[in-house]
Amino acid sequence: MISCSIMNLWLSSYFLVAGLFLSSLALTPEECQPLVKPLLLIEPSMMYGRWSTLAGYVDGDGFNALLKATESVWVNVTQSPSSPNVVVLSEKDKINGTCVDLAVNVTIDGNTASGSVGDMVFSEFHLLPSCDGCFILSVNTTIKNLTMLLQQLNFNMDVTGEEVNVRAIYLIGREFTLKDSELEHFKQQASCLGFSREPDFIYDPKNGFCA
Repeated sequence: MISCSIMNLWLSSYFLVAGLFLSSLALTPEECQPLVKPLLLIEPSMMYGRWSTLAGYVDGDGFNALLKATESVWVNVTQSPSSPNVVVLSEKDKINGTCVDLAVNVTIDGNTASGSVGDMVFSEFHLLPSCDGCFILSVNTTIKNLTMLLQQLNFNMDVTGEEVNVRAIYLIGREFTLKDSELEHFKQQASCLGFSREPDFIYDPKNGFCA
């Protein structure tokens, strides 16, 4: 009886300390503000070149499973000949061993970028500050004709509706690897944006990229 009471007291103390430790890691709204404030895209050239997706979260029915099945993603951003406020985003995804190509014209207006893939996908992007040589890409996407899109991605998923809204954040960088401190900083930013779990995707260099 006494040993049981001691054990209960120890467990209560343990969880109290653990709770205090976790709460101390949570950032206040004031601390979050500079971490989630979008960057002004005055110079689109800041985005030019090749970027690798190093980690990410997605919030949408079943879409975290799609991100978990993703082995690698890289994008190349170039200037569009049509306008100085338009960039061309060429993306190569490796999902379940299958390479998927995507090209999108992205229009920049202030701190917001937007683009669409036919009449199926429309996305709004914001760039957030991150580590040196990195950005956080915050994306809100509306997807129509979801069944067709999943077929093109060669991915099986139960579909509950033909139009969905998906919110995601990605850490993109020039390098192919991520320091522990950079990952922890990304997770703090993710927590500020409502993602309080471990990332749905962390790039493993063993997976390689599509050519």
